[in-house]
Amino acid sequence: MIILPMGIYPLVMLVIGLAKTQKKAHSFKEFPFVSVLVAARNEELCMSQRIQNLLSQDYPKDKIEILVASDVSTDATDEIIKSYGKDGVYFFRSEIRLGKSALVYKLSEIAKGSILVFTDANTQFKTNTVRELVKPFADPSVGCVDGSKQNSLDSVTCESIYWRYEQKLKALGSKIGAVLGATGAVFAVRKSLYHPPNPARADDFETAVSSRVQGYKCLFNPLAIAAEPTPSNSSQYNRLVRIVSWMIGSAFSLIGKALKNRKFGLALQLIVHKILRWNMGIFAIIASIAALLLGYYDSPTNWLFILIMLFNVTALIGRTAGNRLPSLLRLPYFFWLMSLASLSGVVKAISSQAASFWDHSAR
Repeated sequence: MIILPMGIYPLVMLVIGLAKTQKKAHSFKEFPFVSVLVAARNEELCMSQRIQNLLSQDYPKDKIEILVASDVSTDATDEIIKSYGKDGVYFFRSEIRLGKSALVYKLSEIAKGSILVFTDANTQFKTNTVRELVKPFADPSVGCVDGSKQNSLDSVTCESIYWRYEQKLKALGSKIGAVLGATGAVFAVRKSLYHPPNPARADDFETAVSSRVQGYKCLFNPLAIAAEPTPSNSSQYNRLVRIVSWMIGSAFSLIGKALKNRKFGLALQLIVHKILRWNMGIFAIIASIAALLLGYYDSPTNWLFILIMLFNVTALIGRTAGNRLPSLLRLPYFFWLMSLASLSGVVKAISSQAASFWDHSAR
């Protein structure tokens, strides 16, 4: 079960992508109007830098608007956003706690653009990021475009390894228009496709997959780059727990919608790449127990016991040695960290302890 999502799935995506005939790239005669949506809560330390970064985008100035919402901020966030009103930045404040998803949905109702760009308050775009996000929409069959989130820190962490792996998978899926989900820090969707049944749960994952349920492609453009500081491994563990506890309900809902709309490939992709992967902690524990049993008996399968135990011992060393160990040798530790975090998220979802608010960050 571990090999299926981690090995066979990428291989199948690679084979399908190689067999896919590449069509001629589309291009805009005139770029469409774009709305950039940012939800913030107590972001006084980075809000000004975020807005200035968006104002410096090389997208046509008469074709872009920036909308920033404050989720009952209690610091100087509101005043900072208001100070950019002269630059055309729209400010919205919610007087009740909504969370990122519901707040962004409020902004989408005000937005004038045919393309909605989603990002976070602590993110920094390259100057061409909005342009690169919008370019693929010249193809009318494209419904969502995901960008590339990169670490702004030099250290190798669980999350940095995860994103490298995830982006390789997205590059494979993009060749057939089958990217599964999006990165909340940098993605775009057609406004006509953004009508979530539950605005409070309309996160990046559900928004992107919903566009595919409606019959549109979801692509990945590695040139649409966003930088974000990466927290420690312990913080990443807690964040992954929240993500999985939040998203697993959406995943099952989307599987049902995909089957209803006869999108059987999408349903299978969700099961293998999301549901099975989130439960790899169970499979890893079972594999470890089975290896111990195999090692107890003298049999030709003893080599499995040795390999699995070596993997687990390396994971323990990686946990204690930290950055003193080469990143390649820390992969077993990262695997267990992500697997157990995902499993904890599943347990929280089942026990109805999922996060009530999906915040844009937890810094």
